[in-house]
Parts: sequence; C-alpha cells; structure tokens
Amino acid sequence: MSRVPGRLGLVMALGAACGGARTYAYADEGAAPMLRTALLDQVWRELATNDPFFDPAAPETRRIYAEHAAKLRETGDPTERIREVVRAISRFQDGHLALTTRWFLPDRPAPPLPLAGGEPLFRPRIGFERFHRHYYVWFAGVAAADGESGERDGAPGQRLLCRVVEIDGALVPFGGAWHMLNGPKDTPVTLLLERPDGTRFTASYMRTSPVVPPRFFAPTTQQVVVDEQTGERRVEEREVVIEARRLPDNLGYIRIEHLVKTQVVRDFNAALGTLMDTDGLILDLRDTGGGYPWIMLPIAGRFYDRYTPVARFSCRTPVMRELLRMIGPVGVIPWRPVYRKPLVVLVNDRTASMAEGLSFSLGDTGRAVLIGRPTMGLNAAIRNKTLANGLVLRHSWVRTDRLGRGHYQGVGVEPHERVELGVADVQRLGLRRAIAQERELQLERAVQRLRELAKAGGGP
Repeated sequence: MSRVPGRLGLVMALGAACGGARTYAYADEGAAPMLRTALLDQVWRELATNDPFFDPAAPETRRIYAEHAAKLRETGDPTERIREVVRAISRFQDGHLALTTRWFLPDRPAPPLPLAGGEPLFRPRIGFERFHRHYYVWFAGVAAADGESGERDGAPGQRLLCRVVEIDGALVPFGGAWHMLNGPKDTPVTLLLERPDGTRFTASYMRTSPVVPPRFFAPTTQQVVVDEQTGERRVEEREVVIEARRLPDNLGYIRIEHLVKTQVVRDFNAALGTLMDTDGLILDLRDTGGGYPWIMLPIAGRFYDRYTPVARFSCRTPVMRELLRMIGPVGVIPWRPVYRKPLVVLVNDRTASMAEGLSFSLGDTGRAVLIGRPTMGLNAAIRNKTLANGLVLRHSWVRTDRLGRGHYQGVGVEPHERVELGVADVQRLGLRRAIAQERELQLERAVQRLRELAKAGGGP
C-alpha cells in the first residue's frame, strides 16, 4: 500500500488520536461496579492495553496498584474512591494521564470532577505561583511537620515560599491533582509543602470559595460581531488567542495562547499577514497549551516552502498501530503565503503537547532556533476513554518519535539555546521578579538572535 503523504498523513494519524476513537467496554465490566477497586481496575486495563508509556509489569507500577487497591477495598464512600484513583495515577507523573469529566473537545474545558457527593463544589482561597516545573504557595503560621505533632515556622506572621508537593495525597500537578482542592463547603484540604531548606510539612486549608467551572481555554474580551447574513451587530465574549506586534529593527512578534480552536488559525493568519514584510519573526510558545493537529499544521506550514518530514508515530492499539506503520514518517506541507525570513521560537516548561510538536517540527528541521527552557514533555497524542461510572480517563495513546531523536516523554524538547535563571537568582530577586526577569531575558536573547540572522541574510 502506498504511503499517505504530508498533511493528510499527519492529520489522519494525530487527528484520530486527539479526537479519540470509539471505545468498547470490557466483557467483565458488568460485575466490576460491585467491587471497590472496579474503577482502578478499569483504568489499569485501559492503560495496559493502549498507553505506550505504561508498563503493567514494572515493579513500581505493581507497587502503586497494590497500595491504592488496598486503600480502595477499605473505602466505602464512592467520592473518596474517585479521589484515591486520582492519587494513584498521579504517581506516574505523566501530564497527559488524568481523570476528568468529559472528552477533550474544542467547545469548552471539562467541568471539575464531582468531589462533593452531588453538592456544590468549594475550594480554599490559595494563590499559586509557578516557576519552571514546580508550583509554590506562600505559607504563614504553624503547621505539622512530617512525623511531628507541630512545628513553629519562625515568628508570627513570617511568610515562607513553599513548593506544593501534594494536594490531598495527589502529586502536583499530575493525574487531576488540582481537582483535589475541591470538595464540600467548609471542609479541610491538606497540602504537603516543602520549605526552601527542603524539609516538608503539611498544612490544612478550609474550602470556602465556590468553584466556577471554566468556560474558555484562554483570556477573553468583549467583541462586536456582525452577522454575515442579517447584518445584525451583537457583542460576544471571545477568546484572545493571538498577541502580535511589531518590534524595533523591523522584527515581528506573535504569541499563541493554545492550539485548540479554529479561531487560532484565523487570528494567526491575520496577525502574520501584517508582519510578512518584517526581517525576522519571534513565535512565542511559552505557556502555550496543547490542542489539535488540524490547528497546528496550518501554522507550521506557513514557514515551509516544501513538504518536510518531522516525525514518526507508533501505537499499542492494534488497528491504529497498523495504520501508523503503513503511513510511515509524516510531515508538514506548505500553507501559503509562506513566511521565509528568519524565525526564533520561544519555549518553556509550560509549552505543552501539540505546542511541543510545533516547536520540534520547526526546530529539528533547522527552520527555527529554539530559545528558552525545555518543554513540558507530553509526548503522545491523547486518547479519551469513558469509564463505567461516566468519568473519562485521558491518557497518552499515539507515541511521537522525532526523526533521528526518539521521543521526549517526561523530558521535553531541549531548546538550541537555554536562557534561564537558577535557584540563587530566585533567592536574590524573589519569585515573581525572577519569573518576569527570566521571560524578559529570553525575549531579549530572541531579538538579539534574530538581528544576527537577519544581518547574515538567512535562516538558522
């Protein structure tokens, strides 16, 4: 059978993976709901059958199952059993592996997990900061240290910037751990925190703030929309998915919020259209979330003159495995008009999933210089599996191997040039100033590199 080339091959392979194939119940699932480990068992079978990075025979995998299955057998509350499954899958520290409430679809984010027994959800008033791959929270007061009844953290009112290790026993930020903040009103949630000196302690917070389900994937703005047929004008709330501007020295800058909605392609093309005469472009994918291949491909294609192979895919699921084997290497096809000037791509720890695919597609082929920090390391396209209780397991499905480089699961895409601050800088500047300064330094280096490339009269 002939190979399916270019855009069609990549859309077929990744499109099926991200959109999700039809799934079927296991033959023995009729009796499974009678068992307290039923949900965990179904999760384990699904991962063992279809997740390319899950090894059911690994000693650590067996240990995780045994530990959490034992707890489930002693847990009568169905809501608490959901929490225990979240704790179990968080141990694999895979950003794609999570328990959620609906398939990953472009209309809106999934509602939060039902962790209040049918009652409204509440969460504590906590502000989190993220730096590199960790989350932090300011803590003040007295808290119980590991193995101790209590410990005083200095004078009253002293505030410590502590790393968040666990939320209600789930490793942050994996498996749906953020959902564990939610629960019935005026109930406590326990966080495992780590002090700057590396010692750990627990702290409890009360759930007092109502949980508002997310409606959008990005910040929004009010925009006047004109109906093409009737001419009527109305105001709609619309996501701000693209930021674009012209920089000094005739350089361009475009930032992409995510790769989920078709609006991203329209707004990106409009932005690039105003910058086609620039001498170089910065594509900012820092903090850019994942999405779909049919959103990523038209964007990547704007930077190529000819079809360019970028990756190979594989899968455990039999039908998909054979399809991907027949397709072979897949790549990016040009989408005109093509931007041919030098290109720098900014990446960081929150450049995730499909945005990582866009990054390495441009970086591995020599089309762009990648600057920043290693990306999140969500290597595969995802699969959505509806479980017996109606919840959805989202996990890695189609493994992506960069041509000649292998996969990047858990390690991310390494930039050509690292620009980052270290622990000493954070201690000297404080977290918020360090975050802002690191981003500024990365942008400054991108501008400098573009000037060098533009002066040389070519690409990287």
